[in-house]
Amino acid sequence: MDKNFTFQKHILIVGKTEMERQKSLAHILKYSNLECIRFPTSMKSFSDYLNIIQSKKLFFPFYETKRKYNLNRILDFHIDWISDNNCLFVFKEFQKVEDKFSLEIMRIMINNLEANDKSATKIIMTLEDETELINNLNEIVNETKYKTKVQVVESNLQIVAL
Repeated sequence: MDKNFTFQKHILIVGKTEMERQKSLAHILKYSNLECIRFPTSMKSFSDYLNIIQSKKLFFPFYETKRKYNLNRILDFHIDWISDNNCLFVFKEFQKVEDKFSLEIMRIMINNLEANDKSATKIIMTLEDETELINNLNEIVNETKYKTKVQVVESNLQIVAL
């Protein structure tokens, strides 16, 4: 990897030890010109993610209300926010989170990138092994007119194997 890393795809850093993955992540982030939003490694579930989204204001309601928004509404606003903002979400050691959550966030991000072609928000994550995640994503992402589910996943993920 060099200074010309483009961030055109979501990035998975896999293999070796946690320390080696962290070194690679630090190297990539050193050359990033994107705003970096780091999620805590203590985050384990989708509700944790939504609480962080709410606390960091990573959503923009398109209507105002005097009531508080429920988590489903915040997620809807957040998905719109993802396509409008130029940033990098960083998840370390993503294998430690619940499977449902990891699949859902990846499905949302891949479908968003595929639908919006040049979606600004990207994910970079470290994990021990990507095989199970990739296999499950191949089943749940949206097909397009020109791409199968497997092609959608392959065209939107860059795997950095250490």
